Amino acid sequence: MFPKFHVLLGLIFSIIVFLIFPFIGLLGLTIIFLSSFLIDFDHYLYYFFNKKSLNLKKSYLWFKEKGEKFSKLPKKEMKNYSLIVSYFHGLEWVILFFILGHFFQNFFYFVGIGMLFHLVLDWIYSYLTLGRFFKISVIFDYFHNKNLKKF
Repeated sequence: MFPKFHVLLGLIFSIIVFLIFPFIGLLGLTIIFLSSFLIDFDHYLYYFFNKKSLNLKKSYLWFKEKGEKFSKLPKKEMKNYSLIVSYFHGLEWVILFFILGHFFQNFFYFVGIGMLFHLVLDWIYSYLTLGRFFKISVIFDYFHNKNLKKF
């Protein structure tokens, strides 16, 4: 899913959460909103480590081009390829932030909620486009992707 959709849907989601639970305040709303799309920072890190470039625009264009090529493959063929391992995309992180929220500050709950929303969007998108779920677990994706061809 492209970042603009994550930003837009994250904004709508965080506003709805705020309207239902106004006690989270503007800070909670902001943290949920930001964490609903900044989780994709791992894509930028992937680009940086593989292309040795800090250029954010080039990173975006590289992933966009790669995504467009991938989306043109037949659905049956898509299942044979691995996408990048997204190290911040997994329930392990959400669980960690909820544990931190329980023991320390509510701030961590808000980060976990935003990340979980992002992951749910990714799961829906991956199921509709690839016919499979991924980004449920960083550990699973890491080992599962080793058995697939690189795209």
